[in-house]
Amino acid sequence: MDSVYEDVRSILENRRIRSEILQEQRNEQIRQQYPELAKIEKEIEDTTEQLLLNSLDGKSSEDLERELRILNRKKENILASCGISTDEFEAKPYCSKCGDTGYIHETGKDGSEKVILCECIRSLIAPVMLSRSGVEKYPAYSFEKGSDEFFSSDPRMLETYTKLKLLTEKERIPNAVFYGRSGKGKTFTAVAIARKYAQKGRSSFVIRMAEAQELMMEHRKMIQAFYTPVDKERAVEQKVDYLTEADLLVLDDLGVEPRTANTEADLLNLLDKRSLAGKTTIITTNFDMESLKERYGGRFFDRIDRNFARFHFSMEGSRT
Repeated sequence: MDSVYEDVRSILENRRIRSEILQEQRNEQIRQQYPELAKIEKEIEDTTEQLLLNSLDGKSSEDLERELRILNRKKENILASCGISTDEFEAKPYCSKCGDTGYIHETGKDGSEKVILCECIRSLIAPVMLSRSGVEKYPAYSFEKGSDEFFSSDPRMLETYTKLKLLTEKERIPNAVFYGRSGKGKTFTAVAIARKYAQKGRSSFVIRMAEAQELMMEHRKMIQAFYTPVDKERAVEQKVDYLTEADLLVLDDLGVEPRTANTEADLLNLLDKRSLAGKTTIITTNFDMESLKERYGGRFFDRIDRNFARFHFSMEGSRT
């Protein structure tokens, strides 16, 4: 997954460089038209260089700092007399929101500051995240194509669905288990959330529990094998890494997979790794909580009880 972000950072860097080159070309034309501007810029450059040398040598630079302030004011006055604003003389970023860094600093209501991905970087990452997420198996499962009317017959379920829909607009939703009988909208809602994650440039992965179990079994056999072809080993490793590293993992249809000696251990290992990494997991199952406890044991149920929000899908409907 890191290679995707590296590629995007390279695109942003190229945008900055192109912007700076174009601006410098425009500025050079202005300097040729107004020689006094070129002269004052050379004085500013020399003074700034001397300030740096003084700083390295530990010398006082009060006079130079004062001189630099005077020179910058002179430059502003020259630009103003030429009918040019200071902003016009600066490189224009492709994205004004983040300045082509890809990140925005936001201050929360409590005064804390957090760094979030800018929309420009999300738009570059989103197509890759969508292709990796597995949501293409469910083309009709999205909040855009779905309808609140599906849940409208049950006010409690409509409230739950609306709450989950709103949570996807935030940076992260909590771990959750969607449980209830088949045909109540569990998979639809989970896939719609995963799709929204991918559309916002975050990594998500939808996989049926039976497929996840098969993948983990294949990975175990590969580790124990004397030899595995390099291409196959790399492909399996990437898929297993994605199970652990995706920002959102949807384990669909827990309980229908075949029972093996390693089922509970694999599931516990996966949930623990994701929990330690601060990743979100959504589990859908047709089992109720007591049945899950009986099938997988107390250790697994303890993880659900302590770390997962529970959403009971109980209304009448047709989606799974």
